[in-house]
Amino acid sequence: MLTDRPQIDLREGMSLDEFLRQSNDQPFELINGRRIDKMPPGLPHNVILRAIFRLLDPFVMQHDLGEAFSENAFITEERTDWVRGSRIPDISFYRKARIQHIMNAMPAVIPIVPDLIMEILSPTDNLLDVQDRILFDFDNGVKQIWLIDPERRGALVYIPDANRPQRFGEDGVLSAPDILPNFELALNKIWA
Repeated sequence: MLTDRPQIDLREGMSLDEFLRQSNDQPFELINGRRIDKMPPGLPHNVILRAIFRLLDPFVMQHDLGEAFSENAFITEERTDWVRGSRIPDISFYRKARIQHIMNAMPAVIPIVPDLIMEILSPTDNLLDVQDRILFDFDNGVKQIWLIDPERRGALVYIPDANRPQRFGEDGVLSAPDILPNFELALNKIWA
């Protein structure tokens, strides 16, 4: 297939300008030298994302804990002119101490990984891509990942040093006390 994209060795990364230009045409993640195009999620995905964000963001703001974003890109380098790795999580949270100086600078993309990532599984998600994202996130310093599974009405919570994720059913309550003190996500509030 012909493309107007320049041939770039993605293992080496690309300039931030090129990353932004290509992302504007088609949002994508750059994981371990692989470009993974982000496809628009369906309505059920967006309804769940919105429900979670409506619970999370006001709590974060009220308690001045940091910043929560939905579908916002971050890059893994603090060097703001080059991109070797990037992700666009469904929801990301950054503790105040880590994000405050970034918010003051307002870069095009956030040059640090989140403390907590929440992903909502879609029926079309490739399990190997999901696993690659989880490993990539942990390799780059993410502290915890919540994988919300609408089909099974449950969630898996991943932490870097655990042998396996912790499972939660449809009435489960997710928390990350070291990251988001006193915040609890009751799963039964997001299925409606």
